[in-house]
Amino acid sequence: MGTVNPSSKPDSSSDAPTGSSSSNESDIYEKWLVRILLTLAFGLAFGIEGMTLLRSYLFYGDEAKTSTETQRPVLEEGGRLVPSLAPDIRVWRLRVRATDEAWTFMLTARPDTALERRTTLTFDRLTATNGAERTTAPSYTWAPSDTTSFTASWTLPVGQRPDALTITATATSAPDSTVSATRTMDVGHVPVRMQ
Repeated sequence: MGTVNPSSKPDSSSDAPTGSSSSNESDIYEKWLVRILLTLAFGLAFGIEGMTLLRSYLFYGDEAKTSTETQRPVLEEGGRLVPSLAPDIRVWRLRVRATDEAWTFMLTARPDTALERRTTLTFDRLTATNGAERTTAPSYTWAPSDTTSFTASWTLPVGQRPDALTITATATSAPDSTVSATRTMDVGHVPVRMQ
């Protein structure tokens, strides 16, 4: 039988105070709290990014598509008026003549070379920068071998510039038939000359 040392103390490990177990519980609680906070932080970040991507796809994607679809050719000097049907007829001069009473927009068109078939250009509608439309529809017909210049003009209110122009080209395709094409263009830079 063993002896007991009187100076020895009873084993205290099994009877340790509950402070260490509460410390363990506190550590577990902190770990879970950190996990929950990290999950919320990452979840919130991914949620915001996801919503941003979804909104850009739904809204800006359609806007970009719409702007591409509505983009029109620009009317400018040297440009072809209706290339699909009358590729040789170009804009030779664009001018706005300004007086105190009115501004007049003038467009001069002329074929590069003699046309092979009878072609008519009709300037259907001119829209000014204030949205007002001019539908006087000046028109000219070029016979084969005709290279005459034609100037169409529209009177605009003082200070208004041409904004868009719709043109229809009609050409003979056979002795008894014609083909036509219509084109709307945004009017580019037009010099203004004060009179």
